Amino acid sequence: MSLKFITFFLFILIFGFSCSKVTKVPDDIIGQEKMGVILFEIAMSEGYLENYTFKDTTANRDSFLTVEMDKVLAIHKVSQKEFLEAYKFYKSSPELFKAMTDTVYNRSQRSPEKMYGTRPKPTEKKVKFK
Repeated sequence: MSLKFITFFLFILIFGFSCSKVTKVPDDIIGQEKMGVILFEIAMSEGYLENYTFKDTTANRDSFLTVEMDKVLAIHKVSQKEFLEAYKFYKSSPELFKAMTDTVYNRSQRSPEKMYGTRPKPTEKKVKFK
């Protein structure tokens, strides 16, 4: 093998490793899938509030949003501190954040049947008249 080939091969190898930016989520940060589910449910809560609660102009938007966010976090057994730390981490890692938000967006575009399954149809009871 020639020296040029070895140099070229090493250059490609070094360049390849320097460009690959693999970001691992630390153990103390909420996992990407769980964080995506939490963000999706918070967005759904905001949508609900926008459509049904905020039509009342005297309603305090921030307090309603905080209450709904606390409910979502309680369901997933996550504190506000843990959520905010995870959110900051994902915002500082654009590749992970984009992948997570794309998943959340795609999930929001699904039909309710695909998200939750089809609801059973009510059975009709036949009434016999005497």
